[in-house]
Amino acid sequence: MFAVTTTDTLSIVDPTVIKKAPSSIPSCLDLIEPPTASSWSPDNTCFFIASASTVHKYELSTNTLKGVHFSKDTIQHLASKDRSTVIVGSGKTIHVVEAGSIKQTFDSHKTPITSLSLSNDNSLLSTTSFGAAHVYNIALGSHTVLKGLGEEDIGASIFHPHSRTRLLIGAGKQLLVYDTTRPSGPLKSITLTEGNIIAVACSPFSKTLVAAATSTGAVGLIDLEKEKA
Repeated sequence: MFAVTTTDTLSIVDPTVIKKAPSSIPSCLDLIEPPTASSWSPDNTCFFIASASTVHKYELSTNTLKGVHFSKDTIQHLASKDRSTVIVGSGKTIHVVEAGSIKQTFDSHKTPITSLSLSNDNSLLSTTSFGAAHVYNIALGSHTVLKGLGEEDIGASIFHPHSRTRLLIGAGKQLLVYDTTRPSGPLKSITLTEGNIIAVACSPFSKTLVAAATSTGAVGLIDLEKEKA
């Protein structure tokens, strides 16, 4: 499924519709507050939408929204662990919210969170801020600080869908590839020529193909196995 949010509407599109390249996508629900972040549940049965103060759960079967978390701080980042558990980033703090209740809180960052990502088995959580990247083991409540980032503005991070411990971080113009079991430094560093990295995505079909979007509007396609990626 494909979801699109605007400042006041939500659209959910079936993959068969997208393949036909429609000229427009109809909205399925009006939103009261502008969204700040969103995330599908791993099984793609429900969609979580965050506004500045609330996380809502959208049920496809009933086309309805239900509030599942309310925050005094502005919600900026969101990830879904399962149908009832979301990870919420507000300021310098991350909350693990299960069935509407905060079960864990992580507050090891000194500056506001810039991105968060869950590993492919939902056991590890990566969070970044300016010049810092932390990896939490959610079950144990422990965390590791990754080294070798420098004083860079981190615009994106994502766990690789084919590897539990491979983490990709966009720091300035560099795409850094980490094995989180070896936090002393990145395994590989790839420098893009245009703008700072603001988003990273991995191919669902390839273990090595990655796309990185930059602040100048460019998208770089990267093969992690090539010497000159």
